[in-house]
Amino acid sequence: MVGWMLFLMSLAAFASGSVAKTLPPVSLPRGVVVKPAPGWSSAADVWNVGAGAVSFKRSGVVVVFVADAYSGTSDALLQEQLSQVGAQFDSFRSLAPSNLTIAGDVGAKSLIFSGTAQSGQLEGELVAASRQGTGVAMLAIAPMGQLHALQGDVDEMLSTLVIP
Repeated sequence: MVGWMLFLMSLAAFASGSVAKTLPPVSLPRGVVVKPAPGWSSAADVWNVGAGAVSFKRSGVVVVFVADAYSGTSDALLQEQLSQVGAQFDSFRSLAPSNLTIAGDVGAKSLIFSGTAQSGQLEGELVAASRQGTGVAMLAIAPMGQLHALQGDVDEMLSTLVIP
């Protein structure tokens, strides 16, 4: 579905002190719509994810949403994405996947991970869902200890996500 080309930016690239306006919802392929939480801004200046995806940043956290055609299960999509993300780290570990409901009523798989890369110790969350031929993946990544502060925003974006 997507190759994460995770460039594990330097920690300095995460530090964005600018105050952002509330961004409008962003349409992705296959009718998927992402509604950024208040205070988030585009992260295209630090991670331009290209067509079919969108990236946002706030206070050291970068979140990427991707949508594409996908015919497998949510679990299979999560495992595919996890192997691509994990390959970008020198040292990597993840917790066991758990079930999650996103976009109102869509069953998804989620896991938390941490690792060491050129830019230092990072932590993140990976969420994957597959519904009626559409696959959606969300990657949130931050320097160790920073994701916790914005987990509520990430959860809000996942719950308000639209997957037709």
